[in-house]
Amino acid sequence: MVHDNRFRALVIDDDSSFRSFFLRACPKVGWVALAVESPDRGLAAVLSFEPHIVFLDLTFPDMDGLSVLSEMAPRAGDTAVALISGCDPEVLRSAHRIGERLGVRMLPPLPKPVTVEDILGRLTAFRADSNTITPAAIAEAMSDEALCLVYQPKVSLRSGEYMGVEALVRWPVNDGVISPGQFVPVVERDEGLSLRLLTYVLDRAAREAAVWKTNGVRCAVNMSALCLADHTLPDMLCRTLKKNGVSPRDFVLELTETAALQDPDRVERVLTALRLRGFSVSLDDFGTGHSSLLHLQRMPFNEIKIDRTFVATLLENPRSEQIVRLMINLGQTLEAKTVAEGIEAPEEAQALSDMACDYGQGYHFARPLDPAGLTRWREEWAWKQPNSREEPPS
Repeated sequence: MVHDNRFRALVIDDDSSFRSFFLRACPKVGWVALAVESPDRGLAAVLSFEPHIVFLDLTFPDMDGLSVLSEMAPRAGDTAVALISGCDPEVLRSAHRIGERLGVRMLPPLPKPVTVEDILGRLTAFRADSNTITPAAIAEAMSDEALCLVYQPKVSLRSGEYMGVEALVRWPVNDGVISPGQFVPVVERDEGLSLRLLTYVLDRAAREAAVWKTNGVRCAVNMSALCLADHTLPDMLCRTLKKNGVSPRDFVLELTETAALQDPDRVERVLTALRLRGFSVSLDDFGTGHSSLLHLQRMPFNEIKIDRTFVATLLENPRSEQIVRLMINLGQTLEAKTVAEGIEAPEEAQALSDMACDYGQGYHFARPLDPAGLTRWREEWAWKQPNSREEPPS
C-alpha cells in the first residue's frame, strides 16, 4: 500500500505515446503519476498505488472500458475516474452515466485528443476541492449553521401561477461560495452525513416557511437514497417539521432514480411510509438512470421531474421532443404531476405548456433566490399573473 501523502494519478491506456505524455504532465502540478497499458495491470494498481484519480481509456484489445469500470467499482472507494476516449461523444457520455450507476465517483469525461491543459486543469481542480471539502468540514459547517438555502420558484406552465419552490443548499465562505458540486458528492458517499444534511435542509426550510409558503404550495427538498436505509426516517422528518409548526404536506422529497436502484424493497417501504405521513415524493432527473418504468411501477411517486438535459434540446432535437412528450403522457396516465427543470427560454416554456406539462422551473422564471430575493420575486410575479389556483400533487 502507498503511504506517500502526495496526490496520485493513474492512467490506464494502451497508447504508449499518451502514457508518456501523461507521465510528463502530472509532475508539473506536483502529482505522482503511474501509467499502465492493460486493464489487468490497471485494476491491480488501483489497490497497490491507491490513486486519487484514474484516467481510463474506453477501448482495449481484449476488454472494453465498461468492463474495467465494473471490475473497479467494488475496489475504487473514493478514487475518482475520468474517462478518456476518441469515441463518439454520446458513447462517452453514456459510459460516464454507467460508471455513476455502478457507484463509481465519476469526473467529467475528456474526449481525445487530450491536451496538457486538460490534464493539468483536471488535477488542479481536484486537488483544490480535496484540500477543503471533507466530511468533517461539512459536519462542522452544519453545526455552525454555515450552510444556507436559496429557493428556485416553480410555476404553473398553464396559468403562470407560483406553485412552490425547490430548496437548494449553498455554502458561503469568506472568498465566495463553495459549489454544491464540490461538497454534495462528498455527502452522498456517507449515509450519516446524508441524513444529517436532509434534516438540516428540511429544518432550515421549515424555519423560513414564511418566505415561500402560501396556501397549497410546496417546498421541494433533495433526498439522497442513502437516507432510506434508516427505517425511522419518516418519523424523524415529521418531528423536525412539527417543532417548526409546518406539515409534511408542505414538502416534496425529490429522490434521484439512479440512487433508488439500491434495495428496491426497502426503498418502497420507506417511501410508502413517507407518503402516508403526507409528504409528496418526486422521481428526480427522470429518464437519465436505469429501469425508470420499473421504479414508477413499484414506487409511490406522485411527481416526475423531467431532467434538464431533455429540456435543453427540446426545440432542436425531435427525439428529445418525443421523449419529453412521452414522459408527460406517462405522468398523466399515472396521475403524477410533471415538472420540467432547466427552462431557460420562453419558447421552451410554451412548448412544454402545449404538451400539458404541469410545472416548470429554470432561469426563464427565476434563478435560485435568497429569502429576501424570493419575497421580492413573489410580489413582482403575482402582479404580472392572473389570479388562478391549481392543485398541487396529492
